[in-house]
Amino acid sequence: MQKIIHITDPHFVAPGKMLYGIDPAQRLCDTLDHVSRVHADAKLILITGDLADTGDPAAYVLLREILSDVRLPVYLTIGNHDNRTAFRGVFGGEGFVQAAVDLHEWLLVLLDSKDDISPGGCLDGGRFEWLQEQLVRGADRPVVVAMHHSPSDLHVPCFRTCDMKETERFFSIVKKNASVRHMLFGHRHVAAAGSLSGISFTASRGTAQHIVLDWEQYGKPIFVAAAPSYDVIMLDGTDVVVHRHEGLDLLPVIRPGDPK
Repeated sequence: MQKIIHITDPHFVAPGKMLYGIDPAQRLCDTLDHVSRVHADAKLILITGDLADTGDPAAYVLLREILSDVRLPVYLTIGNHDNRTAFRGVFGGEGFVQAAVDLHEWLLVLLDSKDDISPGGCLDGGRFEWLQEQLVRGADRPVVVAMHHSPSDLHVPCFRTCDMKETERFFSIVKKNASVRHMLFGHRHVAAAGSLSGISFTASRGTAQHIVLDWEQYGKPIFVAAAPSYDVIMLDGTDVVVHRHEGLDLLPVIRPGDPK
């Protein structure tokens, strides 16, 4: 069994600034501290985009400083709020922010779904071809695909449609390879799970602002400062199990459990 940690949407701002009255950096630090205490046996941490709220280079510098103290390997990709050039200027490298991570029994494919001309997602510029290549190489193992945008409508009232381009092409690629067992997304700031085109997925709420599921509200989404959230992905054989931490340490204990 292998365990990976899925964190998303930290929305960092420059040091000393706040976002909607919250401190994104402190919220991510609290999350990482919880991960280090409870899930030190995890293989890696995955952060799926919207690393910075406006793509400010100072926000990426702050993120880099915080992640430098994390003992687990951390893999990053970017979202619609990010600036790829600014990210690369701080974290190094070039081109799209994506990776294929060999987990021995499993393969994790992390995609850069940022569109440079709109807030929506896309995989053009060679990214579809790169995804196809990774899936062919990993055909003998179960695969998890992760990216910022969700390639379908999640039926959230204030987000009525999918905002990712060429979703049919995306699913035609991932469905060709029966070894794709699960998908991980961020972006919407809501917790969701289910299947898209027959492939299971989970979408995490993230560590910054969350969006209220108000079923009578169809305009601008309502943001709330709920406790940071992250997911724990258990990969066992060909099975995928996802557990969600949503500020459980803050809940009142009404019956204590047995000690270890």
